[in-house]
Amino acid sequence: MSKIKKIMEVLREKKKVVVMFSGGVDSTLLAKLTYDALGENSVALTIDSPVIPRREIEEAKRLAGLIGIRHEFIELNELKSRHLIENPPDRCYLCRKLRDSVVKNWAKEHGFEVIADGLNFSDLQDYRPGVKASTEDGIWHPFIEFEVTKEEIRDFSRKLSLPTWNKPAMACLCSRFPYGFGLDTEKVRMVEAAENFLRDLGFEEVRVRFFPYRLAVIEVKKENMKVFMEKREKIVSNLRKIGFSFVTLDLEGLTSGKLNRTIEDVSK
Repeated sequence: MSKIKKIMEVLREKKKVVVMFSGGVDSTLLAKLTYDALGENSVALTIDSPVIPRREIEEAKRLAGLIGIRHEFIELNELKSRHLIENPPDRCYLCRKLRDSVVKNWAKEHGFEVIADGLNFSDLQDYRPGVKASTEDGIWHPFIEFEVTKEEIRDFSRKLSLPTWNKPAMACLCSRFPYGFGLDTEKVRMVEAAENFLRDLGFEEVRVRFFPYRLAVIEVKKENMKVFMEKREKIVSNLRKIGFSFVTLDLEGLTSGKLNRTIEDVSK
């Protein structure tokens, strides 16, 4: 029996399931499977936070509509929380604990006992404090339980004709800030505006890291660096208008989780 069939079987056994839904590759596949297994006894629940790009919120709405699953939102201003004001190395752990708490309260109020997320087996290979936090909180990880990798999720999504099958990975905007450098509304909006501009310019996969002194360190894929340099003046001009004082290109290229390298330094 395939991994997907096994997950579908267990979903039916759960009877009612809330899916923590971001509209990313993983949670979209899980929402699709959950809806196919449970119909009206399933719900996709999205956290609407200032650290989530508005484009991703709109994309989540579109994808939920495409799947047909009931879609609900919880508004949560995490920028008022200590874990973002101080931005400690365990930020992601604290953030996930907060999100789990509000989702569990919503589920209890609406008669759902099971909450599932799209964390996958490949996530265990990286520093993912959110895995630890959510496991402590009793969140079910079907893709981890049945050892479904990121590559398999993309393959299953393609076979189910989900438009997210080749969607680039997207982390919340908190990941653009080095640990120990606190977040606020202005900084987050600057990063979002800069990334929106660069995506509109044709850089589909991009990160704008925000460092002290309003320094923007831009990461694009190595094969896109030549085009980036050709558009350098336009990029610098627009990011200066957004509010950055300095604009640089990271010569290493786009690398997920790069700021985790600083954890040991911040913790000393």
